[in-house]
Amino acid sequence: MRWLRRSRLPAAVRADLALTIGERVLSVARGVGGSWVVATDRAVICAGRRVDWTEVAHAEWDDETATLTIEPMPMPMPVAQAAEGLRDAPWRLMLESPGLVPETVRERVTSSVVASRHVPVRGRAGVRVIARRVPGSPELLWQVAPDVGINPADADVALATRAALADLRVELGH
Repeated sequence: MRWLRRSRLPAAVRADLALTIGERVLSVARGVGGSWVVATDRAVICAGRRVDWTEVAHAEWDDETATLTIEPMPMPMPVAQAAEGLRDAPWRLMLESPGLVPETVRERVTSSVVASRHVPVRGRAGVRVIARRVPGSPELLWQVAPDVGINPADADVALATRAALADLRVELGH
């Protein structure tokens, strides 16, 4: 069992966050080595790196190792790399005092996803079409995440992706 303790973010750390207008700090945690992990209503920030909730594919908390792992969405990349399913490396944050950060990260990532649909293209492998809520905007962000080994530029993959995207837009009224 983990005891929750609120950490207080030092004023100097808060000043260096470069928050956007209207962005609110929701929870903070002290990382191993003295870094701070800050979860806002729009992103997670640590050691000068910022990952918006719409850029997070998956986040997981390991209570035994006190590690928060954040896996980013695949970023736009050359077709040759996309065929290999490359992603940015997961971000592993070891927390000595996690506070409410793991729960906040889980809630923010989950609440950003409006709809998600996996479209098989080759056997079970395919692409995931995702509609995400962007904080402070009424618009949805549409993302396509290919499975490993799936090239989104292939004609059959592109066709299946466009069809799934169109179906999901109609279903959501967007």
